[in-house]
Amino acid sequence: MSSPQPPQTPPAPEAGGPAPFEYGQAAQAAAAAPKKTLGKKLISGLGILVVIIVIAVVKFAVRDAMTDKPVHAKVGQCVSVTGSDNDPKVDTVGCDDSKATHTVEKVIDNTFDTHACGDEFDALAQQLGSDKFVLCLTPKK
Repeated sequence: MSSPQPPQTPPAPEAGGPAPFEYGQAAQAAAAAPKKTLGKKLISGLGILVVIIVIAVVKFAVRDAMTDKPVHAKVGQCVSVTGSDNDPKVDTVGCDDSKATHTVEKVIDNTFDTHACGDEFDALAQQLGSDKFVLCLTPKK
């Protein structure tokens, strides 16, 4: 039986040449690198999803607060109608207010059919979310 030989040390790299590849060192470096577990990946993914949802909610809330919303006036209320025929702005005002231009005579829900008011009224189709309706108006004198 022969006696075991002592481990050999690799030769020193030559000046200017590449260092020799040592499998043991590469394996140690890979083992020392931190590993993300499935749980950590899942938690970070959920965190990113929550941030995206919060940003979307804030964006839509600010947009809705900043845009002009149609007025779902009631029969007998007075409104101020300004703007063009293609983009009317309607605001509910007191009937004694000098800005009042029309009185609401009928409200027809679930339609955009302005002909439903007949010829005796001015008609204004509006939509507030999924709620669509037509205001049948008479001009204030």
